[in-house]
Order: sequence, then C-alpha cells, then structure tokens
Amino acid sequence: MIPHRSRSETGSSTTAACVNLEIFIESQGNDSGLPPSSPGQSIIACEPQWNPRASQQHLIRNYSTMSESNDKQNEAKNSNKGGRKTMTFRSADIELTTEVIADWMPLHIDDKPAADMFYTAYLVKNEDPQRAITFCINGGPGGCSAFLQFACCGPRILAFGDDGHEVPGTKTLVDNPAHWLGFTDLVFIDAIGTGYSRLRPEDKSGGEKNEAAKADKSKDNPYWAIKKDLASIAEFMRKFLTGHKRWQSPLYFAGESYGGYRATRLAKLFSREFQLAVDGLIVISPIWQFRDASDSDYSTSQWINQLPVYVGIAHKHGLCRHVDAGAAMTEVVAGAEAFAISDYARALVAGTLMDDSERQQIFAQVAAMMGLDEQFVIESEGRVTFVDFARQLKKQDHQITDLYDGSLVSSDAFPNRTNNDAAISEALFTTMNLYAAAIYQFQREELGVSTELEYIVLNEEANKAWKNDEKDFDLFQLAESMDDFRAGMNSNNALRAMIVHGQFDTVTPYFASKRLVHQSRLKPEVKARIVEKLYAGGHMFYSWHRERQQFCEDVAAFIRSCE
Repeated sequence: MIPHRSRSETGSSTTAACVNLEIFIESQGNDSGLPPSSPGQSIIACEPQWNPRASQQHLIRNYSTMSESNDKQNEAKNSNKGGRKTMTFRSADIELTTEVIADWMPLHIDDKPAADMFYTAYLVKNEDPQRAITFCINGGPGGCSAFLQFACCGPRILAFGDDGHEVPGTKTLVDNPAHWLGFTDLVFIDAIGTGYSRLRPEDKSGGEKNEAAKADKSKDNPYWAIKKDLASIAEFMRKFLTGHKRWQSPLYFAGESYGGYRATRLAKLFSREFQLAVDGLIVISPIWQFRDASDSDYSTSQWINQLPVYVGIAHKHGLCRHVDAGAAMTEVVAGAEAFAISDYARALVAGTLMDDSERQQIFAQVAAMMGLDEQFVIESEGRVTFVDFARQLKKQDHQITDLYDGSLVSSDAFPNRTNNDAAISEALFTTMNLYAAAIYQFQREELGVSTELEYIVLNEEANKAWKNDEKDFDLFQLAESMDDFRAGMNSNNALRAMIVHGQFDTVTPYFASKRLVHQSRLKPEVKARIVEKLYAGGHMFYSWHRERQQFCEDVAAFIRSCE
C-alpha cells in the first residue's frame, strides 16, 4: 500500500493507501523449510503492512472472507494443509506442464519458528537449469498477492473489460494469454498478516507463550516493520531456492506499489545483507520517497509529480482546455512535464515572491491544463490534491474519477456533500470481493488448500501498525529507497531494473520515478541498465487487456536482456 496525504476541501487531510502484493505459494511439510514429497503439514506466516497516517483509514479496508477471531484461527493451526497440483497452461503454441503449489513456509526469529508465510508457486517442468524464477509481491503494506497473481502475470486471471473496468457478476477465473510462464517460473508471496500468512500461535503444550503470537494480538507484530519485512522476504526466498534446488537459476524480483518500495530497497540489501544474487528487478507503480508524497503547502515535489498525470487524465476525458481534443496523448503529457518543471515549479517555490499577475496567469494555465474550474485552482494556489482532483474533474456529471486509474469514473453517491470521503472510499475497492472469490475458488477447490484461516486481501491493522525499525524519527518523512537503489545499481554491475507505471495513476504518479531516476547522478553505463516504461491505464495498468499483453512482452524482453 502506498500512503499519501491529501487535503479535502475542508482543509482536513486524508490518506490513500495503494495496495498491491504478489504472493507465491509453495508446499512445506516441516520447520526445515524443505518441501515434502506430497502435500503435508502447512504453516502460516504473516507480513507487515503500513500507513503513516493511521487516523484516517477510509481508503484502506480489511477485506476478508471469514469473521473468526485471531484466537479461533490460532486454535486451528494444525488443520492447515497446503495444496499441490500438476496443471497445463498454454503459452503461444506450447503446452506448459506446471506444478502449482500453495502452502506455508516457516520463518524464524532467533532460530525459533515465529511465523508462517503463505505462497503460491508455478513451476514449469523443465530440465533447463538456466530457467528463470521470479518472486512477486504486492504492496500496502497490508495487501496480499492476489492482484499480480490474478490480474497480471499468473496463468489465470479475473475477467476485466478491455479498459480495466469491472465486469459485473464476474467471479470466475479465465485463461490469461499474457502470463509469464513462457519465460519464467513464478512465486507469489503473501506478507505476514496478509493472505493466509500469520505469526505462530501460542505454544500451550509446554505452558510457555510464543512472544511473536502475543505481539500479533497487541499489534506489535515484529514483521510489521520496514527492515524486518524485507528480511522476511529474503528469508523466504533463500529457503525456497534451497528447497527446490534453484540457486543456479536466473533470479528476478517483482514488486508493485509498496512492493516497488521493497524492490528498490532490496537492490542493495539482496547482495549486501541477504546473500541473494538477483539478476533483475521489476518495479511496478512504486513509491520511492515518502516525503515526496506529502500534500503540504510547503512542499513542491508532490505537486510537480502529479501535474502531468492530471493533465493526461483530463485529456483522456476530453476536458483539457489547453490543447486540441484530438492531440496525441504523448505530446500533451510531454508538454505538461515541461511546464511542471518550469513555470509551475517556479510559482510553487516562489509563492508571493513572484509577481501576483504572473502567478495568476500560471495558475489559470494550470486550471486549463487540468480541466478544472479556474477559480478553484487559483484559490488552491495551484496545489490540487488527488482527492480534490478526483471529485472536481467531472463534478458537473456527478461522477468521481478513480484515484488509481483516472480514466475510470464512478457515480458520486453524495454529490452535495463538501467532505465526500465516503464516495471516494467506495470508488476505490469495488473489486475486492471478486478477488476473494477467485482466491477461494482456485486455492481451495482446485489446489486443495484446507484451512480455517480467513484469507486477508487487505489488512487495515497491519497498515496502521507499520513502523520504522531503522530510524528513531518520523516514518513518513524518512522512509525512502532511492539511495539503496543507487547503491545497489552501482555496486552490482550485473543488476538490471525495469521501472513501470500507468499514466493515469494519481496514487503513485509516474513522473516521480522519472524525475528521481534523472536526478540520481547515475553514470551512463549504470543508467543503461535501467528500463523505463509508461503504459495506458492506472496503478494496475495490467487490468487493461492491451497493456497487460504489452507488459508481458516487455518483461520477456527485459529478462532476455539480463541473460
């Protein structure tokens, strides 16, 4: 999930959390971390999730499909059983015989079992020792792996419309012609506290209590922290590679949203601290610097990052008054980028140090480019939050644009309310129930996973409890990943990175990544190992059929370039 501060029209501030997390499932029979010859005892692990502005959680929900308490779930620990099945998926004209495993992997603290991490693995039966393997994780923090697995790169996905909109009544999975199994095995990871991943329950047999389980109940989960979360992912990867004898395989890591933050942090940590030789990072709709996500009157970065996105959305809806309605999107966005780092940036930085008439002229141009009321933009002094933009752009039609994909709109159920957070919240997660249905159908009915645990799609408690275990200061201001990314790319000459965004995403705007990469002082030979891609669509641009296919082709080309 990716936290953002936004001011409503009343001047209050709201936090939007963008959640995406990929999880791979594998079968483990005991605490050794090695897979049994047949589905055996399953264990559960939890991964942390975070929200720096815990006071406002209307944009983050705990979507789960069962209502049992944690105590009841802990009592059911011995009833968990993973699933394993050989399935066939088509890639182009080739039939891929694939072992699909859904199970738990034990994680340890001080050499004692502390948690069990759930994953789903797709392992194509192939004798090639150089076949790639990609570990995938979504974000939040607090999101499970369903988004990447069942909307992006897995062989089965939910059915969406061509432009990514929900198809009413669709709960079944369909074949995904743009899956990645043609060029890499896939492992989807559920962070602790998401999916079926949990802390270990209390050990009542010996009278001693498991400290990790108590922490889970008190919201002081040790895995709900920046560094421990990263370490848990690396621990899982090492155990998986050992259990499946895949240490010689080309190794890739894909992370979306807060998972993208994880990926960029791990650029350095994989080799320096976790002894993992990763060949490539696939960074999807990432957050980099949380200080740049602050919608403050005194900051400039967030506003500059958002402007090209707003202009693209306005043009998509035919509401950008600054250009011809038939102008090419690439030209419109390029012009917005140039304006954002020139006149717009000057006006934001200078404030009233700039001549008033010049400021008014710039803000009038901002309004025309964004497709918003000129007086509203002038009164906002050019600083339009993503929530305000979503409400204002199609206000006359009583519609709200989606925060994660501004090309999509929904009906405003409360058009007369000044503070319309409820409508914004409702517009965000309309497909969560569909993901839950897909997860239960595939994992339980097809793979045979058996557990009394609820599958948590989005975990609000984890998001609120997420903490910084690296610094003693404010998490929101200091959590950043660009330095680790730079260090990792510079120290590992073999490491490549692919950074991708959807151009209509207002939660993690693409221009933030573009500016940071070009501000990072990377040497030309290092920058040559970084691929940047921008797709139509939003945060989950891959829900668009055309973009998902193009993304698949681009990832295949990226992996080939790493060989």
